[in-house]
Amino acid sequence: GDTAYRPATELVMASAGIRFGRVVLMARGAEGVANSVNFYQNALGLTVIRHTDDWAELACPAGDQSGQQTPAAAGLDASAAAPSFRLTIKSVESEAHLSTGYGPILTFDVDDMDMAVARCAQMGGKLDGPIQYPAHGKVAALRAPDGYVIGLYEPSIV
Repeated sequence: GDTAYRPATELVMASAGIRFGRVVLMARGAEGVANSVNFYQNALGLTVIRHTDDWAELACPAGDQSGQQTPAAAGLDASAAAPSFRLTIKSVESEAHLSTGYGPILTFDVDDMDMAVARCAQMGGKLDGPIQYPAHGKVAALRAPDGYVIGLYEPSIV
């Protein structure tokens, strides 16, 4: 396939048989999994691939380094498998597995910051400080209902 847009490290990883798989978030029991799926699906628009009481997998189209969707993810090349970011939510009961705040920070590129923040708030997300307006765009941090930090980024139009 065409590898012109792929960074060198990605090419090395692919040639070594290594690919990014997914981010795994822990949730308390079936209700925690269901609540997390509800937020990530309805607030951020992720697509549910599989969902059981103990486990869920969601997908989001992947962007390239510039923040733009890759041609396959944008649907421009139907023969290429659309790359996607995978988010797995796993049911656990142990307190050690549930300590949030030190887990991954999920960052999503958005087209409309105000709309994304409003959808997240409507689904139980809470802003963690004000929206920032650096020269490169808008940046917001919020806590999802499951306690994980979500970053939103709307690049400035150049």
